[in-house]
Amino acid sequence: MRSVVEVETRNPDQISKIISKSLESDKNVNYSIETEEDRIIVKTVTEGLGALRGCTDTVFRLVTLAEKTYYR
Repeated sequence: MRSVVEVETRNPDQISKIISKSLESDKNVNYSIETEEDRIIVKTVTEGLGALRGCTDTVFRLVTLAEKTYYR
């Protein structure tokens, strides 16, 4: 199973650096992070739907938290 989360942000390179420390791939989950001019793209691949749901939720929470702390 896979998901792709695209989030528009003012500084995608910095947000990517912040969240990449918490998104570590292992044998059950594989994350890849890309940045474009005005967005960050996080791709997640897992074996099951439950894990995919949890990982995708984690991505949203980390990006939200990173933006709140970075732009304060």
